[in-house]
Amino acid sequence: MPNNVGASHTSTAGGAAGTATAAIGSAAADAAGEAAFQRQIAALTATSTKAAERDVELRVVSTELSTIKKAADERVQ
Repeated sequence: MPNNVGASHTSTAGGAAGTATAAIGSAAADAAGEAAFQRQIAALTATSTKAAERDVELRVVSTELSTIKKAADERVQ
């Protein structure tokens, strides 16, 4: 019987080590996932900024074209 008791403790220690290793692996996966998420947020922010800049440019062009059209319409009348 004493051998069985020792084997049981070894199994418990091995199980604890396995659990600790899994927790470390999980923490590493979480850190990698967080880093990937932050990269995606940075890319989204950059894309959003570019889109906002483009929107302003298009509004300026649209306003200029409306002004030119209005002036041309006034000349025709």
